[in-house]
Amino acid sequence: ARAGAGRPSVVAAAAAAADGGIGAMGDYCSVAEDAKVARAKLLLGEPLDELSKNAVETLDLMGRGGGDEGAMLLASALHINASLRQLNLRWNNISERGAEALALALRGNTTLTSLDLYCNSIKDSGATAIAKALSENSPLQMLDLGWNNIGDRGAGALASALKANRVLRGLGLERNAIELRGAEAIAAALRTNRSLASLQLARNPVGEAGAVVLAEAAQLCWSLTTFDLMPQMTGRCSTVRSRLSLSGFSIREEEDLNQEFNVALPAAAAAMAVS
Repeated sequence: ARAGAGRPSVVAAAAAAADGGIGAMGDYCSVAEDAKVARAKLLLGEPLDELSKNAVETLDLMGRGGGDEGAMLLASALHINASLRQLNLRWNNISERGAEALALALRGNTTLTSLDLYCNSIKDSGATAIAKALSENSPLQMLDLGWNNIGDRGAGALASALKANRVLRGLGLERNAIELRGAEAIAAALRTNRSLASLQLARNPVGEAGAVVLAEAAQLCWSLTTFDLMPQMTGRCSTVRSRLSLSGFSIREEEDLNQEFNVALPAAAAAMAVS
């Protein structure tokens, strides 16, 4: 028998649609979506069972959380779970869709204190949805949204949430796409926030002007003890370094960030990067 016989192909589905077979294309998309959900259920079978029984406090699903479909399954479980404290969803190819589902669950969840979404693709829409949850959710203390292609709009929404939130202690936004306008919004939030202890903003294109305004605001946030800022710019940015040194903060060197990145990179992702 011919390899792959009996299974719909992308080429065949596209051809059917071009000939007016829109129903065939829709059926194919439905089959593909169902397959993704089935795969996510297979990956998350045991964790979902533990969540349903309130039998787990920490879930480390780095690189094996099932993408958007997995995020939505976990979000459904979080609506009723009362035990989970820490959830690691790094490197899971979660987009705006998965982030919005998680954000909706956060608004009603009363136990989750740490959510790690580093290196996904939630972008501005996902960050905005999570920001809205931050304005309403009281227990979340640690949130990592680093490397998620978040720009000024998402940063602005998170900054607004920081003005209202009085529980969040750590926020990771490193390696995003935040520029001057986003930096100014975050700086304004720092001037009034009194709970944030750690803010990670390294490797964002805020420019020297954005770095200076952030450095000045950091000095006014008395709760802030860790402020990680290394703007994407040429030169050593002596103005920013001097302002930060006055308040006890510093700008980490590029070598330090690269070393941390290499340590955090999952084995599977590292192999793909090499190949």
